This record gives sequence, C-alpha cells and structure tokens, in this order.
Amino acid sequence: MRVIFTNIICVLMFFPSILFSSVRLSTLSNWNIDDFSEDTLLVAKTPENLPNGKAVFAFHVSRPHCFATKPIVMVRSAINAFSNGDIIIAEMKVDKEKPKLLKLKREFGFEDDGEDVNWYELIQFPSFSGGKRVEIIFKSRTPLNGFEVDITGIQSAKYQAEKICNSPVPIRHVSHM
Repeated sequence: MRVIFTNIICVLMFFPSILFSSVRLSTLSNWNIDDFSEDTLLVAKTPENLPNGKAVFAFHVSRPHCFATKPIVMVRSAINAFSNGDIIIAEMKVDKEKPKLLKLKREFGFEDDGEDVNWYELIQFPSFSGGKRVEIIFKSRTPLNGFEVDITGIQSAKYQAEKICNSPVPIRHVSHM
C-alpha cells in the first residue's frame, strides 16, 4: 500500500498537469465542452448554415451547483453596432413549432477580423432542452444574421458537463502569482 501511495506522489510531483489540466472535449454529437473559467464549463455548438465561427449556441455549467444555466448566443455584427446592455427582441423556433419570443441582452463584445463578436445572454426564451433543432430569427431591422443549430445530443452533453463539474478536479488551474 505504501509503495502505491509513494508512486502516486511521485507521478503527481513530476506531472502536476494531471490534476490541473484544462477541459476541451467534443462529444459524438459535436458539442464542445470547454473550460470557461476556474469554476465554469461552456457547452457550445456552432450552426451548419454559417461559416465556422460566425455564430455559437451555448450554455454554462458552473460550480458550486453544477447544472446547466445561462444559455447564450454569440453572433457577429458590424463594429460598434451594439453596446453592452442592449436588449434585442427576436424569435426562437424549436423543432417544427411556431416561433416564440426570444429576448437577448448583450453582455459584452470584442472585435475580431473586422467584425464585432457579440455575446448575448438569453433572458426570455422557449424551452429547448428536449429539442433537436433550434432556429434563431432576428427581425429584418436588426443587423444580425439568423441561424439554425442541430441540438441533437444536448441532454448527453449537459449530463457529461455536469459530471465533469461535480468532479473534485479543478476545471481550470489558475496560477496565483
């Protein structure tokens, strides 16, 4: 027993990244589970109908409670088209159902490749957890492109992220120098 304990200590001394590694996974349904902060995972998927990186549909799984919260969308726009705190009214269509009210709040944005990448929190939205496809529809006067996301496998991705979150291993090691 003592030999096993000594071996474990030696491995951890020479390979501390085993305990303090970041999370970056892709599920079989093409959901990405990434560390977002020391205590938060971001579970995200990109739409098929837009070039890669033009939009993202995601949600958080955060400690201490470790359940899915704070759904977000990230969409690109012209630079300075929106400000932090702006509210956008749009529609969300889940599967073949009628479009329903979607209310978004811009949390922040940053410039990338000549465009702003806008991070919107969904503050009012229809349930999508049991769906297979989500469509975000922006009004014609809103200078944002709508998109569709295949959300097949969302329950499995949520479950896996919650399991990772509930593990004793840090989600992301943050050095305090």
